[in-house]
Amino acid sequence: MTGWIKFNRSMIDSPIWGSPFTLRLLLLLSCRALQKEFMYVEEVKVLRGQYLRSYSRLAEDLQYVENGNLKIPSKNMIRLSVERLRKYGLISTEETKIGTLFTLLQNDGDFSVHENGRTEGEEQNNEPVMNAPLKEECKKGGEKKEKESVRAREDLPSKLDVQMRVEKVTEKFLKLRNSGFFISPKEQCAIAKIAEKDIDVETLLGWMEEIQSSYRKRNEDSTIESFAYYEKALQRKIRNSRSTPKLPSTPSNLVKETNDFLAKLER
Repeated sequence: MTGWIKFNRSMIDSPIWGSPFTLRLLLLLSCRALQKEFMYVEEVKVLRGQYLRSYSRLAEDLQYVENGNLKIPSKNMIRLSVERLRKYGLISTEETKIGTLFTLLQNDGDFSVHENGRTEGEEQNNEPVMNAPLKEECKKGGEKKEKESVRAREDLPSKLDVQMRVEKVTEKFLKLRNSGFFISPKEQCAIAKIAEKDIDVETLLGWMEEIQSSYRKRNEDSTIESFAYYEKALQRKIRNSRSTPKLPSTPSNLVKETNDFLAKLER
């Protein structure tokens, strides 16, 4: 089955528009109508624009799902819709020994069937001119997709690296917390923010151990339950690592500064 079916815009003003099942039947007959000049089906000659089908087969073709249940229309329902299409001059029917032969009729331009998507008035040599804007648009679209594909391939290593860092930070957090594997969406977002920082992941993990150790000393061996605590402490460590100290600090001063900040954070 090739080509397309052309309907006039006035179709929405026709009486069958208010009858969804009848409209579906018309669409089915239009799509299934024979495209070539003719063919024989068990000694019945089917011409172009005709469709040979029994009512029981049409019931199978027109089945649908409603509220999760398969609905198969009755033959009587199909006959009523066929009669409605005949009444409005859209089809004609002829009974044969193997089924009903449906013929699509031209009704003031309401619809027409064309093979391979070509109307009677279109000429073969006009096709390149008519399709030139479309081809140009497709070319631009193809170039855009190619650029996006190249950017995606270039970004892939960095995305994989960030994902690896997220996994390592998450694994370290769960290990330090040691109380289940659930991580809230807010914590996942905080982990992603930290993982995207331009800091060696092993440094981040080491800082997390330091933060946990310092917290346990001040809180009777309790563990940090939320990554939000780690995020704020890590952000401060990252800022400090990037700033140049005005005066050299001794290890004892660094420990004191860290402890003072963590105590303030806990408060």
